Amino acid sequence: MEHIHIFSPLVGASSTSSSTAMGYWRACFASFQTVHTAPTIRPNFAVQHYHQQQLRYNSVLNLFGEKSEGEELEAFEYDERTPRIAVIGGGIAGVTVANALSKSISREHKIVVFEGDNEGGHRSVNFNEYQQPVWLAATARNANSMVPGAAMHVMSQRSTLLKILKDTTTEFVTSHLERIQNYLPKERISNIDNFDVVPPYFALHLIRCLGPSATWDEAASFVTFLRHFVVASITSGETEANERGRLLQLLARSNRLIFLDTINSDINGKALAGDMGIGKGFLSLHRSEKAAMHALDECKMFKENAALLPIDDATKLEPRIANLPMFKNLFVVHRTDDYTANSAVFVHHLVNKIKAIGVEYRCGEEGGIKDVIPVNSKRVHTQTWKKMPAQPDTPLATAPSANEARFKITTNDGSTHDFDYVVLAAGVNSPLVARMMSLGNYCPTYPLRGYSLTAYTKHTNEKDAVERRSNGMSANLLNKPISVDDMYCSSVGVNMARIAGFGELVGYRDKAKDVPSLAPSVMARYARTLFPDSDASEEKAAPCFRPLSPDDIPLVGEVSSTPGLYLHTGHGTLGWTLCLATAECIAQAMCEDIRGTDKKSTYELPGDVIVERSKLSPNRFV
Repeated sequence: MEHIHIFSPLVGASSTSSSTAMGYWRACFASFQTVHTAPTIRPNFAVQHYHQQQLRYNSVLNLFGEKSEGEELEAFEYDERTPRIAVIGGGIAGVTVANALSKSISREHKIVVFEGDNEGGHRSVNFNEYQQPVWLAATARNANSMVPGAAMHVMSQRSTLLKILKDTTTEFVTSHLERIQNYLPKERISNIDNFDVVPPYFALHLIRCLGPSATWDEAASFVTFLRHFVVASITSGETEANERGRLLQLLARSNRLIFLDTINSDINGKALAGDMGIGKGFLSLHRSEKAAMHALDECKMFKENAALLPIDDATKLEPRIANLPMFKNLFVVHRTDDYTANSAVFVHHLVNKIKAIGVEYRCGEEGGIKDVIPVNSKRVHTQTWKKMPAQPDTPLATAPSANEARFKITTNDGSTHDFDYVVLAAGVNSPLVARMMSLGNYCPTYPLRGYSLTAYTKHTNEKDAVERRSNGMSANLLNKPISVDDMYCSSVGVNMARIAGFGELVGYRDKAKDVPSLAPSVMARYARTLFPDSDASEEKAAPCFRPLSPDDIPLVGEVSSTPGLYLHTGHGTLGWTLCLATAECIAQAMCEDIRGTDKKSTYELPGDVIVERSKLSPNRFV
């Protein structure tokens, strides 16, 4: 390891400011006085990196009314071979990666984010005013929880296979029964709209996943997903599921710390926290004591703070629980480490932040991906069931020469761009993009359709919010988020609440618009019960598609057969819960590649979290 020492005219510059912020920036800048590089790295990378840090430092000095000593630096001119990084996907997975990379490598590389949605990243969100969900990325209209108890979301286990069959049958019978009831006398109608029975969570529509409406790549991606999902589920009992749950919990813990650090270190952090409607604590409601004790044991196993509450104490924390007809028979676990926040506002904030430091954010026609070709690849993109090589480390793409980019990306507007690194973070479309490069086996994710319903009550004025804060309560409509019957109800505003749930395998978004679901009617019923003064209705239930991994663990890391290609997808229902942490993993791995340092076997994350890279690697499926 050699060290390049760069003289700085700022070292030793006099200053009369005693600002804590100035001290922080000086300390940060001092860390860049010595730039570590490996013999294989291009020397101008280090110079560019240093140059950008000095520009940032000078701008902060100017902000505080101080002048820097030494010559003013002009903006750095990128030449035609300045290495470039493409991030495909401008939702929460893509934006968090772009943010993590911009912090880790500064601007020694040019970062470009591609988002096919016209509204991606540009639309501010106010949850106290009703707006139709326009941005289709995973962050749209989300008020998700950063659940430390992420182990609740492990679905790839033997018991889930039986539940999918049971729920699919129940969903089919119930949906057809509702049609029949339209022709029956009122007194003979079955009381299916009561709260005595837990509604089905899963639904599987095979004809939509494999039928004529699905393209060849869509059907192939489902077969690939299903094969891995069934294997993972059959071989997973409670012990194996708990191991994966433990991994998710560790990532969620680190994710929460990164999130809080991002808010606390921001100059406008207090205002941002208010806009996001941050809340703490979470009440999980269970119909049996056995289920509640299982949830409590899970909390203890994963070292999460939680307690079993009497129902009367629970209703004091969140009075709306008493609106549920069966509330007296419920058992409540209070998870105190949970945070809730408006992810759409946070992602919008990150988009503005990365754009301010030079990351290019493209959306619409110029951001939609038409094709991705690894340069010098042996791609065979044909209508065949193509099997990948038995040896996952056998390169499908040869290393490009020093002056040749690794990837060629064509966007929907017809323009072509060269890149040295690509991060595939395209959410539910990631497997289709992977198949453009004949790498479908490395990305066996599949869309899982859920629903969310945002309900608004009569406006609560700021005086009411202030009074609630003074009494130690949340200013949000819900004092504590709750989960009941596999549905999650949260709030990030004074007069709104969001209910989310259901997991349906019904094909890709564009082909699944007319696939019926029980979700809208069930969620509207729960919303009207919990919030009788709201405008909840079936029409307000909107479908949302999440990229589900076959083993519930996200795909994070470099594809062994294609150097320079990284995957950041497969977070399922836990995008908001995991993406900040897994984005740091991508940044660590790519920085090692860029700087030519030895690749480690683990990721080191905040909260003393150490994760084996092989457990997240997309190569585990090949």
